[in-house]
Amino acid sequence: MVTRIGGLASGMDIDGIVAKLMTAERAPLYKLQQQKMKYEWQRDAYRGVNTKIDTFRNYLVDNFRLSSNFVKKSTTITGANADKVSITAGTSASGSLNIQGVQSLATAATSGAKNAQNTTYRNAANTDKLVDIGVAQGQFNFKITSDGTTEDRSIVIDGNTKVSDVVNQLVGAGFDKASYDEATGKFSLGAMEGKKVEVADANSASFLRDQLGFTTSYIGSSIKATDPNDNTVEVAANNSTQLKDLGFSGTGTFNFTVNGETKTVSYDANDPTQTIGKLVSDFNAQGLNASFNEKTGQFNISAKDGKVLQFDDGNRSDLIKLGIHQTTGSSSKAYSQIKIADHGGNPLTSTKSTSLQHLGLLNDGKFKISAVQADGKMKDTIIEFKSTDTIESLIKRINGSGAGVTALFSNGQMSITANNTGTNKDSASADIQLKTVKTVDENNIESYDNSGFELFHQLGFVNASDRNPAGEQTIDLAGKGTNAKYKINDLEMESQTNNINLEGYTIKLTGTFNYGVTNQEDVTNSNATPIYGYQSAQGVSVTASHDIDAMMTKIKEFVTTYNGLVTELNNSLKETKYREYSPLTKEQKEDMSESEIKLWEEKAKSGLLKNDSILREGLSKMRANFIGQIGGLNDSTIDALSEIGITTSSRVSDGGTLEINDTKLRAALEKDPDQVGKMFSQTGDSKASFIDPVTGQTKTVDSRGLARRLTESIDAFKLQIEKKAGRSTMTEQQYNIGKSMVDLDTRIDRMQKRLVGIEQRYWKQFTAMEQAINKGNQQSSMFMQGSGGGF
Repeated sequence: MVTRIGGLASGMDIDGIVAKLMTAERAPLYKLQQQKMKYEWQRDAYRGVNTKIDTFRNYLVDNFRLSSNFVKKSTTITGANADKVSITAGTSASGSLNIQGVQSLATAATSGAKNAQNTTYRNAANTDKLVDIGVAQGQFNFKITSDGTTEDRSIVIDGNTKVSDVVNQLVGAGFDKASYDEATGKFSLGAMEGKKVEVADANSASFLRDQLGFTTSYIGSSIKATDPNDNTVEVAANNSTQLKDLGFSGTGTFNFTVNGETKTVSYDANDPTQTIGKLVSDFNAQGLNASFNEKTGQFNISAKDGKVLQFDDGNRSDLIKLGIHQTTGSSSKAYSQIKIADHGGNPLTSTKSTSLQHLGLLNDGKFKISAVQADGKMKDTIIEFKSTDTIESLIKRINGSGAGVTALFSNGQMSITANNTGTNKDSASADIQLKTVKTVDENNIESYDNSGFELFHQLGFVNASDRNPAGEQTIDLAGKGTNAKYKINDLEMESQTNNINLEGYTIKLTGTFNYGVTNQEDVTNSNATPIYGYQSAQGVSVTASHDIDAMMTKIKEFVTTYNGLVTELNNSLKETKYREYSPLTKEQKEDMSESEIKLWEEKAKSGLLKNDSILREGLSKMRANFIGQIGGLNDSTIDALSEIGITTSSRVSDGGTLEINDTKLRAALEKDPDQVGKMFSQTGDSKASFIDPVTGQTKTVDSRGLARRLTESIDAFKLQIEKKAGRSTMTEQQYNIGKSMVDLDTRIDRMQKRLVGIEQRYWKQFTAMEQAINKGNQQSSMFMQGSGGGF
């Protein structure tokens, strides 16, 4: 590190002097940096050329490498029913077709509209009247104890009271934290800390449970705070609660099946020993898993070992008294989940937002859909669902499963339609079926998941008698589609779709016609046999011919596109090179405006590829493809591009662009449009063997069409450019200009280190000078002081 002393002693601007000296020293560095910039510009210019010729190559491939993209044919369709067919002619279309009649169109199997089960579930809005959501009038009596003082309070609610008014009444009566959440449909009762709230009587507890939807509870229990932080209240219950206190009366039975085996649990609500705990024991004695959680108030019942539990519909009201919503399917389970919207109210039409839980599906499950595919075969697809799914999300699961069906739901109705028309080839079965999901565990034990049958029962597809099958089961969700039937050129045909490919023609059937009985008497005769063409003049005829105008347009488009590329490449070769305009250094740019920099760099970049050998050679090889014959063609009078009117311009200034003689081109196309098409699109080989039809001798010819010749020339052209300038995915060590840039980077780095040493040397020299001058000044000062003291 050199200590810098900046001219205090000499009075010289040492910083400025060193800066000017270093500017001169940096001149070689600037030249290296400018040369690197030129390499970068030249690399980019080469890559720009590659982009242009690659764009042209893609154009060739897309439009001329396949004859079907170039050789155009037009169709002439006649007949009274021409509006019931759509016909296009491909390259290979030949002859004419007579569509004598269409008996039927191909249709897809569909279920038709099925009515989903109604639901009584709807979360109440704050603006709803209680009567509209099934809550009857009632009175709620309770006691509030605060600071040792107990007060009796009550609120009276009638059917015209709004949900929001109920909340306000509760708050005003002492439940300071009462609220209602529209999103969940739940009331929350809460009192400020320090208050104790108790239910005053059985009727009030019943009102809380049955009308406002609090957890199933025994009547007469107290309301207590479950969370000391927010004092939210709930109604409690325990295993000793009697059934009569839950709303049960008289005697009754719970009737249910476990894997099809009928079982019964009886009760007598008048018997004081008939409690929740006793009911749990009775269910467990029948081989179920039953329990009651005193903390949460939930009564749980499920079958053991993956068996299927099914309660009779007649037990629905008793189950609701236990807070249970019935469900079915494998590992079936029911549990308490009482909300305000579950009680009373009129049945509502299911919507897309209806949860499967509110259709009675409380467990997750899966089902198998078998549907006809495009090849006519049936395919099985397993689809899983969750009880928390809405109908809309279930629809998305089905439609996104790849099963080959489309499900729709609207206004409480659902339909399923096959994505493919026609009838399946596998069997006489329906084209859309619902099947059991069968699994086999590691012990080779089979189990069956039929939860999908309950799901589709709730959606309206499966009868009540079939909703809980035992073992493997299959049910038709839709019938069979129909195949298209028609008669063409006296042949009766049938296809799975309405889109037919026949002898190069693509036919789309859009309506039926000309199939029936010959006269009115036959119409009334049940033994009459319908026939095609019963009205002789009602068929549809189609013929195909080459579209000469379209082919002319396509060839002219090719010539224009090719000429555009050649002109751009020639412009690069001829572009003026301004040698006096070198790339600007950073320091030079600091003294210029943006517009000045832009104009300067336009000049500096001009001529980067002037007379470039790679471009000249690439253009020369592209031009060579237009000379000579296209081998392997039948008509030797039109087997060269010049013979069909495409020639290279004779003007040197045009740089090898093409010209078209419209008259010769049209004549060639009218004579043999297929051969002209082959001149462009024929795959061929550069050294193909060909027997001359005149001499009979075998010759070696270049049978490649123009499109293939040009693409191969362009590929070689691109490769040469990539060797020189690379592509964006290459490292600098993989192409020539990149290697030169790496070499320049090394030289620039070496030069920068050298300049650091030179600058340090300058500062060392000037610092030594400053120190010497400073020392001389000190000695002079001492001498002057000494001389002054001697007089």
